[in-house]
Amino acid sequence: MVLEKLGGSLREALRKIAGASYVDESLIKEIVRDIQRALIQADANVQLALSITRELQRRALEDKPPPGMSPREHVVRIIYEELVKILGSSREIPIQKQRILLVGLYGQGKTTT
Repeated sequence: MVLEKLGGSLREALRKIAGASYVDESLIKEIVRDIQRALIQADANVQLALSITRELQRRALEDKPPPGMSPREHVVRIIYEELVKILGSSREIPIQKQRILLVGLYGQGKTTT
């Protein structure tokens, strides 16, 4: 439930970037504030949320986008990189054969065909 709210709040912040006609300082501050609120509402450590949003705002305002990347794409990339720093990158999980036990009353849809 908490992760769904966090994901929804982050998607909403990214929609603001996508819907904006141009990226300026006020938009970046608004998005940083939204992300900060989302992290705190998701019970993230307040100091962690503040440090992430400070770094996000600093990078979004000071860093120049690389050639071929729009300012909007650059801000989205910065948000992604900062979130990956705290959440960690994806890991490969080996898929092996697994046994599943289905338990239930008669007529409850346990049959697999």
